[in-house]
Amino acid sequence: MSKYGLQIRQPKKPAAPARPPLRPSAFAVDDDDDVEQEISRQASKNKALQKIEEQHKKALEEDPSVFDYDGVYDEMKEKIARPRLQDKAERSPKYIQSLMVAAEKRQRSQEIVFEKKLLKERSKDDHLYEDKEKFVTRAYKEKLLEEQKWLEEERKRQILEEKEDVTQKNDLSDFYFGLGKNVAFGAQEEENVNPAKNNLSDSHIREHQSSLPEAGVHPNSTEDRKEGNDQAENSHPRIPSEDMLPEAEHTASERASAHGNPKGEQASSDQHIGERYKRSEDALAAARNRFLARKRAREQE
Repeated sequence: MSKYGLQIRQPKKPAAPARPPLRPSAFAVDDDDDVEQEISRQASKNKALQKIEEQHKKALEEDPSVFDYDGVYDEMKEKIARPRLQDKAERSPKYIQSLMVAAEKRQRSQEIVFEKKLLKERSKDDHLYEDKEKFVTRAYKEKLLEEQKWLEEERKRQILEEKEDVTQKNDLSDFYFGLGKNVAFGAQEEENVNPAKNNLSDSHIREHQSSLPEAGVHPNSTEDRKEGNDQAENSHPRIPSEDMLPEAEHTASERASAHGNPKGEQASSDQHIGERYKRSEDALAAARNRFLARKRAREQE
């Protein structure tokens, strides 16, 4: 129960005096007890150390690098630093690569021009050294071969760029033909399923395109295929381009000359092929218009 009011501090009781230590006995055996305790403590310590050493040897037999703490730490730090070093090493400048390629191309062009200039100057003095023996070093021959190889590669690259130039194309046939190679339309899966389909060369495709007008196009069969296909909305009829006409006419003229037809029959066959191309284009255009009309009707429904 708590008390209220003025509280008087109680005086502290005096502490009892500490007991003085006992006087050592003349016949005490404390020293012997201490020696025995020290011996037992040392024996237990040696036993523990021996056990630890056995565990250490066993661990080293299982894994020699189990106590290689510094090596593990260095490896961890190396794993952290390696991606950064690789990123710095692989990261190339943004524009310097293209500048280096352009500089190399310009240097090769200048060397070729210089070689042509030397050949022209040397040709003027050929009559002075006709009876002299000429020597060409191996390094110079290799240099000329490299220049010829580079010129051939540049010519092929220029032809490929002109072929793939979209500004020079007259229709969208190449665009629709390239949709089959698009990954978004499952081109990779198709290659894995049947890789033999992609082994057709450009010559086979060109022969197929040139033989298409001769076989004839049936609009009704095209409509039936489009109606039966669930993905007809994504398909577009291919219209023969104008750049295929000269090739087909040239093929027809070669066939006519091989069979020994006169020039009049060859001209009539060329005219017949042109009319057939025109009829096929009109039929394809009409089929496409009918397909678009049916598509609009389905969308309105």
